[in-house]
Parts: sequence; structure tokens; C-alpha cells
Amino acid sequence: MTALSLESRARALIQRDAVEILGRKSVHWDGFGVEVVNRRVMGRWEFEACAPEHGLCLSLDGLPRRVEGCFDGGRIERFELGPGGLFLLPAHRHLRGHLEACGTFRSAALRLEPDLITRASGGDLDASRVALAPAGTIENRTLAEAMTALAREVEQPGLMGRMYAEGLGLVVLAQLVRHHAVVPDARRRANRVASRRFRQVTDFIEAHLGEDLSLMALAAAAGLGPAHFAQQFRRVAGLSPHQYVLRRRVKRAAALLRLSRRSVAEVALEVGFSSQSHLTAAFRRVYGTTPGAYRAEYTSGWKTVPPTIGF
Repeated sequence: MTALSLESRARALIQRDAVEILGRKSVHWDGFGVEVVNRRVMGRWEFEACAPEHGLCLSLDGLPRRVEGCFDGGRIERFELGPGGLFLLPAHRHLRGHLEACGTFRSAALRLEPDLITRASGGDLDASRVALAPAGTIENRTLAEAMTALAREVEQPGLMGRMYAEGLGLVVLAQLVRHHAVVPDARRRANRVASRRFRQVTDFIEAHLGEDLSLMALAAAAGLGPAHFAQQFRRVAGLSPHQYVLRRRVKRAAALLRLSRRSVAEVALEVGFSSQSHLTAAFRRVYGTTPGAYRAEYTSGWKTVPPTIGF
């Protein structure tokens, strides 16, 4: 990432002697950067901006400024930008306008690379399909507090500064995606995410079927909390996680009974049942017969697996 500020990436049209930069500090981390600027504005300041990153600006202090501008050549919007005021300019969106003020003010600008959305979500969100909506005024206390803390970190760096700033950056990103994102085909995307997680979990189950599987372990494999995981799993599979694991163990036991000479007790332990009687009870619910009878009928020439009985 090139360490360029929002201002240096934007084209500014400034009336002569209207703006004076009194101070500027900036810090850049992986995927985002923050710049704090102290300005004196005396009169009318015209600006035009378009950047490849998402830009969020916070007014830290100073008298309210009257701002007039339009996004992407659309209708003109008018608002006041005072202390705590926020505005959002998404990546590749065009903003042109002007503000009028008389005095000094300090602001913080956060720049976020769009693909940070994909990385922060673990791939669940495709940044190319998540568009942020521009906003001239944003009222969001969480965003304002996180931006203020980021500005403080730029001006007065503290211990664990990078980790602290990255945490704040993720808070801002989550708020922007939650409240200002336009996600096409959101339901289809959610279904794809659920299906991908389901495959991850079922692969995990198959690889560890003979072990003592817990709900916590399955939820961790899906990257979800236990309660949310159980709900999502039942929605996709039509069975609870416990019922699904039980059925997969019975299915594998049936295969071992057909293809090996292991005793029923050995098969039970190999596929994760605590005892032969536990396997027999579950086996009868699925196949309507006992493991021993199943093997006897199969080895005597019956090659068709009996129809399963649902839980």
C-alpha cells in the first residue's frame, strides 16, 4: 500500500488563501490509514475528491462548517459539519462541493482498502459485491468514538498501538458494512456461506467420526458460536448436529459390517459408539434391524441395503 493521504489522492480546488494547513499527522497500517489535519479556513473552500479507498471523515473540533456538495453529479446536498460530524465517501465515488467557514478546525480521515472487507470477514463477504452508500451526514456514536480513538492514537501513540488501531479499524468497518452497505442478492450469498460452512463441518465430522465429537468442536470448525451453529446446521441439514453425527456413524458401521470381519463390538468402538448396545440401538432406528442380523443377511447373499428409517 502506498502511504498516500486521502487529500493527496483527491484533487482539491481551493480558493486562493482560503485554506491554510496548520498541522498534519498520519499513520498507515495493513489495509487502512488515518490522517489528522488541523486547518484554518477563511471563506469558501471548493473541493473535488475521488479515491480508490473508502473514506470516512470525522470533524474533531472547531466551529460548524456549512457544506454543500453532490455525489457522482447527483442532487446537491446541504448540511453542517460540526464536532462529531461524520461523512462517508466510498471508493471510486465522486464528490464535488464547497464549504464555508471562518476559523480553525481539526478533522480525522480514515482510508480503508475495499478488499479489507473480504479479509476481515474471513472470505464470507466479497468486497467486489459490497458497495457502501455515500452519506453526507452520519449519526453513529460507535463510529464517532472509534474514529476519535484512532485520531488520538495518531497524535499520541501508545503501547500495542498497531493492535489497538487494527481493532478500532475493524469496529469502524463492521459499522459501515452493517449500516451503509448495499449487498446484492444478500439471501443467495447467505445461503452460499451456510453451504460452505456445512461442507466444512461435514468434512470435519467424517475425518473425526470415531472421536468424541462435541458441539463446541463442530461449532469451532464452522467458525460460529454453538447456539448459532446448531440453528444454522438444522436449517441446512434438516437434522440436529447430534442426529447427523449419529446417522453418519451408523452408515459407516454398516459399511464396516459389510466389508470387514471385525466384530460388532469392534465396529461400534471404531465409529465412535461407546458400546455395542449403543450401536445396536442406533442401528435399529436407521435400518430397522440389528447389526448382527444386517451382516448375516448381507453375507448370505442379500446385497441390497434395507431402506433407512428417519429419526
